Amino acid sequence: MSYFQTFGFVVLRRFFDPGLLGAEIDRALLEGLVLSSEASGVEMRFQYVPMMSAATPVSLSLLDRLEAVAVSLLGSPVLPTRAKGVRYGGDTSWHVDSAFPIASVGFAAYLEALGGENGALRVLPGSHRPEFAEAIRALGAVDRGATTLPAHVVVTEPGDVIVFDEHLFHASFGGGTRRQWRADYVVDPVGAEAEGHTKAYFESIYPPDWDGGYDVERAPSYGPDWRGSGRRSVARLGALGVYDLASRQEASFSEARGRNLAP
Repeated sequence: MSYFQTFGFVVLRRFFDPGLLGAEIDRALLEGLVLSSEASGVEMRFQYVPMMSAATPVSLSLLDRLEAVAVSLLGSPVLPTRAKGVRYGGDTSWHVDSAFPIASVGFAAYLEALGGENGALRVLPGSHRPEFAEAIRALGAVDRGATTLPAHVVVTEPGDVIVFDEHLFHASFGGGTRRQWRADYVVDPVGAEAEGHTKAYFESIYPPDWDGGYDVERAPSYGPDWRGSGRRSVARLGALGVYDLASRQEASFSEARGRNLAP
C-alpha cells in the first residue's frame, strides 16, 4: 500500500489467466462491436465493448476480485465503473483519467507482452499528488507526446494487472494493436458534497452525445444480469443515477444509429 500511495501505481503480477480473459475479450469484441470508436490524442484509436453480463463471466470474476484490492488501497468501500474489453492502436499523449476531487483507482490488464517500444504504459511516478500534477501542467506537458517527458515504463506480461491512481499522469508510445481489460473503482461517497463529485465523475463517463460503437442489446453497460446480481454496489449505483446515465447514453447513440441506417 505504501508503494502505491507514494508512486501512484503498482503492478499485480500473474493475477489472472490470460488465456481465458483474452478469449473472452476477443469474443466480446467480435460479437459486440457495431461501429469504430475514435478518441483524440497522439495517433490513438480504440474500440471497446462493456463486459458486465452473464456472457462475460471471466470479466465479472476479475472485477469482483479487484474490488478487494481497491478497498485496501483506498481505505473505503468502493463502487465500480463498467468493466470493458478494449482494442487499442497507436500512441497516447500525457493525460490523467480523472480531475475530480475524489479518490479513484484504475485497473488495466493487457493481453500482449508490452515494453517501452511497443505501447507499454508510461507513468510519471508521484504525479497523482496535487503539487506535482500542477507543476507538470505548468510545463505545458498535457497532451504532449509520450517521449517528451522522463517516465517509468511499466513492462508487463499477459496476466499482470496495472493498478494506478486515476490522477496519475500516463501515456504510451510505439504501440501496435493491443488488447486491454479495464475497470475502475471510486470511493463510495459519504455526504452531499462527495455525492455531487461522484455523480459528476460518472456523468463524465456517460456523456449523452458519445457513440460507443457497440451493440447495447448484446453488451449493455449495466444489464439485467448485473442489476439482479445482489452485489453490494448494485443499489448504490442506482441511487446515484448511474444506470440512468448509462441508459440515456446508450439509447441516444442507438437511436442516432437507427436514423443513419434508415432509407
